[in-house]
Amino acid sequence: MDKDFKPKSKKFHLYRKVFVLALAVALIVGGVYSGRELSWKELAPDEVAVIVNNLTGSIKQVNRAGAILYYPFIQDIYILDKRELVLKMTAAEINEKQPQGNPLIIKTIDGGEIVLDLQIQYILNPEYAIHIIQNTGVGDVYKQKWVYDYARTICYYCYGELNIDEFPSASKRDAKAEKARQEINAFLEQHGFFITSINLTDYRYYREYAEKIQERRLADKEVEEQKTRAKAAMENQRRVIVEETKKKEVRVARFRGDCDKRIMDARGTAEAKKQEAEAYLIKATYEAEADFERLSQEAHAVLVTVKAEAKGLAALRDAFEGNGSRNLVRLEYAKRLKNAIVRGVPIVRSGVEVPQSIQRFKYIEDAPKIDYSRPEPPDAPMISPMQPGPQKSD
Repeated sequence: MDKDFKPKSKKFHLYRKVFVLALAVALIVGGVYSGRELSWKELAPDEVAVIVNNLTGSIKQVNRAGAILYYPFIQDIYILDKRELVLKMTAAEINEKQPQGNPLIIKTIDGGEIVLDLQIQYILNPEYAIHIIQNTGVGDVYKQKWVYDYARTICYYCYGELNIDEFPSASKRDAKAEKARQEINAFLEQHGFFITSINLTDYRYYREYAEKIQERRLADKEVEEQKTRAKAAMENQRRVIVEETKKKEVRVARFRGDCDKRIMDARGTAEAKKQEAEAYLIKATYEAEADFERLSQEAHAVLVTVKAEAKGLAALRDAFEGNGSRNLVRLEYAKRLKNAIVRGVPIVRSGVEVPQSIQRFKYIEDAPKIDYSRPEPPDAPMISPMQPGPQKSD
């Protein structure tokens, strides 16, 4: 066996001890140096800090106000602003790269060009601070990479949806600004940014555009006036129609009321006439029955009288048969003599009155007939129709 042979394990242990000793010395020197070089930064309430450990690669987020201690060479600290920031895209933002400013020049849907001055207000979500440092970079790179590019592109085509003569309308501009804000937030919220508002401070276009727009506005104003007049005429027409309709309804109601009144009067008159007719019918019925009864009694009496007269005539007829007829003639002759007037007429000859006897009675045929069945009262004047007849010579 070689006497000069040395095992390798001894050398390995020796190297390890040297390395550990050197590391310990380095740590002691580094600790002393770091202790002497320890630094700090003050974090404002509107800021968020991200601390990166260069040795371990760990990342820490600090979202509170106060002082933050760190080792300058071992740790890096990045501070992000979480205030509401303003991104200006106006003609007043003049710099070396953009000597004419930084406005947004858009092309409208009808082919016109308009220069817009925009102010976009946005805010950083503190919870996405580590994500922004890892994916975007440090410093203000996120402002150019995310907010500026997205806002400029989306505002370009949102405002470009308007016609050139629609820009004077504030309501239409505000509607497009709101649409652009919502679309930008749909893209940027996942990256830790939120757009609070988009303000259009000014817009400009060519003089020819302005003249045409002014003419168009005057024409639109005239159209609006005509529409207003037409609307007023329509309102007046509606009012007149309503008034005439009300008058018609009132007249119809009056006519219906008059008709109902007349119908009620006619019904009342008809009912009264009906009752009068019923009363007249009842009265006429009773009167007819009474007249019928009276006439029936009269007819019965006449019948009885006629029967009695017939019986009398029959008895008279029987009386005329035989000697009874002579007695009847005598009776009739006696009745006539009873009412007869007897007068004497003296006969005078040569102025000598000679008494004469009555030779005959003269019956005057044209004397009024006397009803002997109804003798005159005793005190009736006796007027004889008898006149002296012609004298007979002896």
